[in-house]
Amino acid sequence: MKKFIILSIVSILLLTGCGENMTETMSCTHENETDNLTAKIKYDIDYQDKTVKKVRITYDYVQKNNDNDSEPKNTDGIDTGTDGTTEDTQPDDDGIIDGIVGSAIDQIVGDVTDTIIDIAGLKDRHSTVQNNYNNINGFSVQNTTDTDNNYKVTYVIDYDVISDDDLKTLNLSRDIDVLRDNYISQGFSCSK
Repeated sequence: MKKFIILSIVSILLLTGCGENMTETMSCTHENETDNLTAKIKYDIDYQDKTVKKVRITYDYVQKNNDNDSEPKNTDGIDTGTDGTTEDTQPDDDGIIDGIVGSAIDQIVGDVTDTIIDIAGLKDRHSTVQNNYNNINGFSVQNTTDTDNNYKVTYVIDYDVISDDDLKTLNLSRDIDVLRDNYISQGFSCSK
């Protein structure tokens, strides 16, 4: 009877994923807000031991509606006076809305500063990413939301399918520690 109970407990632990080779998930997040746009970037990384299995990268942009404002917001950072002169209304430390340096995806989408902060411009940049990486096995686009004030897209990288050369192109590692350190160095907060 004791053998049966012990075997049952071991079987339950193995079936529920307790023990070796259990898949865990680490999330790394970064949020940035400018005058009228909030950008949230989230990496969900599934891994076993130290080996990455899948990465889901979600970009979520929400643009505030300025219809109720008494004055329209200046989105280009330049005001033109009645005498034809211009004044830079944005500080020189442009806020990066998207594209934290360190991943090829982020670099193509990236460097969106206070001068380009609308949903349409961001959708165009993501369209470029999707066209450039469309033919990579193991890279896919999922869960897209596309409204006037919200654009959300998730890229999925399946490490069981993608080649090492394509991972190098995307500047991604198979080692969870390397990915975590890379994202933390870029200002992301990571938690398991």
